[in-house]
Amino acid sequence: MDNIPIGALISMTYRSNFVMVNTKMKELGLSAGQFFVLMVLSHDQGITQDTLAWRLLIDKGSIARAVKILEDKGFIRRITDESNRRAVLIYLTETGEQLIPEVLKIDQELEETTLSGLTEEERTHAKVLLHKMAQNSYEAAYGKNDKKWKEFPLKSCNMVQIQLEKD
Repeated sequence: MDNIPIGALISMTYRSNFVMVNTKMKELGLSAGQFFVLMVLSHDQGITQDTLAWRLLIDKGSIARAVKILEDKGFIRRITDESNRRAVLIYLTETGEQLIPEVLKIDQELEETTLSGLTEEERTHAKVLLHKMAQNSYEAAYGKNDKKWKEFPLKSCNMVQIQLEKD
């Protein structure tokens, strides 16, 4: 097991999680592509598609498709930003708000399945380590000399930040 690259383990975890999310989201008439957009909007509405793409590290085309599907199904609405007429802000509709508890339940089930067999301390450490690894990978991939450079999107993640400060 020591000879399996960490990237392969992360990739297997991601692909398996994606399949589980997709299966659950199909029950709601959606897919994993919309799941992550809904997760962000459940915590932060009134953001642009560009912000969604940056936070999720997903290309703008994929975000546009996910947003279009969610809008067509009545889960989100787009409103022109009064302070910047070129920007469009995304909000959950009432129907979308009603969907969020199901989406959060899927997320909770996914996390429970992925972290099953770990103690609370191991779960916390796993999250902290994965956060550090994600940040390191992001910064290596999108170095500060890159014209697309933006600060790591999860830098302000509260639970992890508190744990990082303890270490």
